[in-house]
Amino acid sequence: MDQNLRLLFDRAVADEPEPPTGDLAGQAMATGTSLRRRRHRLAAAGVAGLATIAALGVVNVATSPQRSASPARVPAGFAMLVNPACESPAGGTATDVSIFLAMDITDQQTSAVNQALEADPAVRTIMFESREQALAKYQKQFEDAPQLVAAVQASMLPESFRLKLAGRSQYPSLAARVGRMPGVDEILGSECPRGTNAWAAR
Repeated sequence: MDQNLRLLFDRAVADEPEPPTGDLAGQAMATGTSLRRRRHRLAAAGVAGLATIAALGVVNVATSPQRSASPARVPAGFAMLVNPACESPAGGTATDVSIFLAMDITDQQTSAVNQALEADPAVRTIMFESREQALAKYQKQFEDAPQLVAAVQASMLPESFRLKLAGRSQYPSLAARVGRMPGVDEILGSECPRGTNAWAAR
């Protein structure tokens, strides 16, 4: 992550309680609880998670084999912190899936991913989220931290497909299939209570 943006995240939560030490990403995958926070404490957990995500290259289930250099961006894994009602990232099963696309994806690749998802029996519903929609969600999430809002532009956020699955157990196979497709950067799953969307804005 861009160092100036990291500094703004750090300053925004300077007065928050210290997050627990250790491998937060690993703890989140093991217990599904480290990233569940109430909204007013979400920023503190977000920075802790971002620091780990930035260092480890973002927790992911499936990624494209090769990645080209890309411009400064907000880690895709950060989007999973938006809804604390869900356990994100999920382990072996998931109700909701976020498929983040590469920054340099082509229209043809986006269309191919969309067609594959529409034809996949594991997928119940599909929603495409543009960079502008992702930015609007981000701005709402951090409306009380104007420096954070000012530091992020739509061009720094990836486009994504947001899915609800027909069955929790279908997540690993779906991630394996779609993760091999050109233009797919990261796939992250969430376990959400019935009637809750992983990507719902707070």
